[in-house]
Amino acid sequence: MSQNEADALKRAMTERGRCWWGGVALVVVGAMGLIGGTGFAMLKGAEGDQATIAGVAAGMGFAFILLGGLAMWWGRPGRPINLAASRDGARREKLQRERTHQLVLFPLVLLLFMAQAQIGMQRVLGGDHNAGAYVQILLPILYGWLIPVLVMGWDLHARRNRRLLEDELTQVMRAKSMILAFVVLMVGVTVALGLGLWRADYGVMALPYVLALGGASAGLRFAWLDREAGRDG
Repeated sequence: MSQNEADALKRAMTERGRCWWGGVALVVVGAMGLIGGTGFAMLKGAEGDQATIAGVAAGMGFAFILLGGLAMWWGRPGRPINLAASRDGARREKLQRERTHQLVLFPLVLLLFMAQAQIGMQRVLGGDHNAGAYVQILLPILYGWLIPVLVMGWDLHARRNRRLLEDELTQVMRAKSMILAFVVLMVGVTVALGLGLWRADYGVMALPYVLALGGASAGLRFAWLDREAGRDG
């Protein structure tokens, strides 16, 4: 085995170990959220605010278990290692493909959370100030922030693989994506201001949508540019 192959094997084993233990951590946290949320709702018979928080905890716990299970399956010990796929070129394509899939998936998840956020905003504006409603509003906003973080390469995974994910094409696509997000935010905040001057509650209700659309536009624009760049070779 050559030195390059040995280095590729070592990187693959290190990455697989991180994936395995990261999956274990996600499963543990997810199980705690699922068991805690479900158990609290069943034993306490919680209603209203407490039931909402318990449901959110159980739902997020279930999602963490699924993600952790997939990570553990991919990084399971004894899985054959393809050295050709561990070389820099193949790893770069794999990492870029995973980033693009995330930037398409997260806006879809964000839209699902927006349905709950709409209910939460109506409750808060109706005078029902409880933690459950605020959690419902906060989730899509967090995803709205997370997508630009992925686009900019500020997440931990991208920072670890900066050598493979950072190039001139990525910087150009990043700039175009963030410019679009800035335009969407400017237009959205302007519309929200107009609605707020007419009806203050409408202006407040529009702001989470503006933040969500701004983040989603950056992610989807980056994914589309990456796809077009792949077609052009």
